Amino acid sequence: MNYYVARDGEPQGPFTPQQLAQQGITPDTLVYNETMANWTPAGSIPELQAMIFGGATPAAAAPNGGYVPCNGPAPGYQQPMQPIEPQPKTWLVESILATLFCCLPFGIVGIVYASQVSSSYSAGDYAKAKLSSQKAGKWTKASFFVGLLIGLLYFVFVVLFGVGASMM
Repeated sequence: MNYYVARDGEPQGPFTPQQLAQQGITPDTLVYNETMANWTPAGSIPELQAMIFGGATPAAAAPNGGYVPCNGPAPGYQQPMQPIEPQPKTWLVESILATLFCCLPFGIVGIVYASQVSSSYSAGDYAKAKLSSQKAGKWTKASFFVGLLIGLLYFVFVVLFGVGASMM
C-alpha cells in the first residue's frame, strides 16, 4: 500500500512504507492513501506502527481531525470504476404489479429481491445482483401464475355454482 505525506500543507508521494521510513517521518506526520477518509497521523496506522515505529503507540489526533487542506482531490483518489457488466433486470415494477393484482405473499418476496439488485450492483457485487435478479424474477412469475390460477378457479367456481343455482 502506498502512502502520501503532508509536508507544509502539500502532499508528497506516493511512498511505500519502506520509503516512508527513509523519509524520516514521525508518529505525528500526516499520511494518506486511497483507503482512508482523511489524512491520519502515521503513528495511528497499524502497518506503519509495526514497520517504521516498531509498534509505537498511536499518536495523538491531528488538528482539524486529520484534515490538511490542499488543492484538488486527495492524492491517490480515483473515481470508482463501474463494472463492465450491465446491471441485471431489477423486476421491481413487475413485482409491485404482481403484488397488487396477483398474489400478495409471493409478490412481496419478489419486491425484496428486486430492491437488492440495484444496491448490490452499485456496491460492485455483480454476482449478488445477478442472483437477486434471478430470484426476483422467479418470485414475480410465481406470484403472477398463482394469481392467474386463483382467478381461473374463482371464475370456474362462479360459473359452475352460478349456472347450477339458476338451474334449480
